[in-house]
Amino acid sequence: MAKKKRVSAAEAKARNFKNSVGVAGDDKDREPPIKAAVWGQLEPLDRKAREKQERWGDRLPSLVSPDLAGRFEAAYEALGEKVNAGDVRAVNEIVGQLLRAWDVLEDAAVRAGHQPLPEHAYAIQLAEGDVVCIAMEGAPRLRQQFPEWTVYSFEDAARVLRADFTEGFLREAFNAFPHAKVTKVVRDGDTIDWDLGDEIPW
Repeated sequence: MAKKKRVSAAEAKARNFKNSVGVAGDDKDREPPIKAAVWGQLEPLDRKAREKQERWGDRLPSLVSPDLAGRFEAAYEALGEKVNAGDVRAVNEIVGQLLRAWDVLEDAAVRAGHQPLPEHAYAIQLAEGDVVCIAMEGAPRLRQQFPEWTVYSFEDAARVLRADFTEGFLREAFNAFPHAKVTKVVRDGDTIDWDLGDEIPW
């Protein structure tokens, strides 16, 4: 079963972009734009979520009591509703609650005897809900422990990148644009756009 997507600043900004480039006559299909005063508040929450997910992957809600996990997910659900409604004050209140809630979940998981990922293993939860983990060592053990994740060793990741792109191209691109990231790949005439939810090619 696919994971339910949580609202994020990137998603809210993308919705505004899609609305701004809509085709004339399709106004009935457009969602109302999300104000910067709303999506701007989501960015600190996104940073907190990435920090916890880097250490725990997508596991934290499953490592705490059902009551705590339920309240956490309900807060994200309420946040999505208030973001869609453009309610700046309610978004501010719920974002504050969720910033604290991530720490509460982590503390509860540690008290229950759970441990984050080993040192030098980092996870990222993609917008589609999938988790990719890169580990400096111990990748086979992590694959066994988390079979639903995609786990690479550093060497695996380097080989995948080198197979899909020339090292020189990436080096020059990242030197020119240090904050750039790979979001789209054209392979044999087909375009894979991860920001639009296309399947990841590995």
